[in-house]
Amino acid sequence: MPLRRSSFPFRTVHVIALVLCIAFLPWSTAFLSMAQMLLAANWFAEGIVKGTMKERLRSAFTTAPSLVFLSFLLLHVVGLLWTQDMAWGMDLGRILFPVLVFGAVLAGSPRLTHSELRIILLSGAWSAVACALFGVLFNKAAADDYRALSIFISHIRLALLLCIAVVVFLHYRSVKWWMNAAQYCGALLAVYFLDRLGSIQGFVILALIASVMLLRWSRRWGTVPRWALRISVAVVPIALVAAALALIDARHEPIPADLAARVEYTAGGERYYHDTTNTQTENGTHVWTYLAWGELRRAWLLRSDRTLDDPDDKGHPLWSTAVRYLASKGMRKDSVNVMALSDDDVRAIEHGMSNALHDQRGSIRVRMEEVLFELDLYRNKGLASGHSVTMRIEFQKAGWALAKANWLYGVGTGDTQRAFDAYYSSAQHARTAVATARAQRVPDAVDQFRRLRAVVVALHLVVARVQAWRMEATALHRLGDRLRRVVLHG
Repeated sequence: MPLRRSSFPFRTVHVIALVLCIAFLPWSTAFLSMAQMLLAANWFAEGIVKGTMKERLRSAFTTAPSLVFLSFLLLHVVGLLWTQDMAWGMDLGRILFPVLVFGAVLAGSPRLTHSELRIILLSGAWSAVACALFGVLFNKAAADDYRALSIFISHIRLALLLCIAVVVFLHYRSVKWWMNAAQYCGALLAVYFLDRLGSIQGFVILALIASVMLLRWSRRWGTVPRWALRISVAVVPIALVAAALALIDARHEPIPADLAARVEYTAGGERYYHDTTNTQTENGTHVWTYLAWGELRRAWLLRSDRTLDDPDDKGHPLWSTAVRYLASKGMRKDSVNVMALSDDDVRAIEHGMSNALHDQRGSIRVRMEEVLFELDLYRNKGLASGHSVTMRIEFQKAGWALAKANWLYGVGTGDTQRAFDAYYSSAQHARTAVATARAQRVPDAVDQFRRLRAVVVALHLVVARVQAWRMEATALHRLGDRLRRVVLHG
């Protein structure tokens, strides 16, 4: 039996509830939950009043699209059968409860009309832009802290909502010119906020959507423009990848081979340390060369209330941020250069700014450099904590390892966090063992190098002494010949 169209007030309440759900999405989970309850209550009330509850339930739980959507929740419910931590499992089920609400209500209600869908999506688009604007106007964090622009939800989720907003603004056109102008301005604002958020994935998503839309539109074009567009769509990603690889190579310039053997001292008499195994650079200057840790720590205490072992405002250790900042200015890491920093430089380091030129660059460029630094640190040291990109790599590794170990039925809904924690603990022990082995090998190699250098120096002294004796013997021999000639020839 087909579903009957609901009339006022149920249909109006249904649309209003959906508008509230999508509008509150970037703002408040509490108000979002209230909107979901309104949506579900209206759905049940309409079914009871109109006598269509049976048809609604059948449509909600028997059609293929709804079953696919609800299967994600069903997997978690089934996983409770063999879980050990039931409290965690039930809490996860509570978080996923909106899947049941939206899946059942939308599948068990008449489809939205074009105008209803337009109102709902435009409401969500304007809400996402308003949320980003609120963050820009009222956040109290540092200007380069892109995460602080999203006050209420994750900056990644806000970036995804802004991507949807751009598409919605450009797709739904109005017969009124001023509404079209407003939507175009909204799309430009959304792109601007994506740049302020430093959302690399946001621009990648927009580029993919734009490519698909252009390819669809190009079907109406002539042969030459159509093929030109197709070639461009294929070439541009390759060019971008090549540019990214060039940027990565530029960050790793080779260190002079003889740098480790050089003996150089600071103005205060401390010998410079060079880590020749790490080729990371900031603005073309190697980060981990010309380090005077003692002077650096003592001088920093004269410039800041924090120690170098304290975290900066972004959670990174201050010693790392300070070293990178000094390198970005082309300075050596000693007391003279720390005292030469301005008060603004010191505050920038405390805020977590690792490059002196970040204020002169766009947010996307800064974010790309942060990602490259995270990948460098992960590759060289195996550190992923506090870095979103490398932590995702660790999450994927952990998920794949747990899936292989429990390929048949998983670990149970309530045991997922415990399984991940156990994996991270074992992985950390393995990394610690490797790091310890490396740390043991490095001093041995250094001692061997020092002993070898001492032998070489001793041999050099012996050779020099022998050469001196030979020169002295030759000089004495020549002097003897001259004296002999003088005596014989008078």
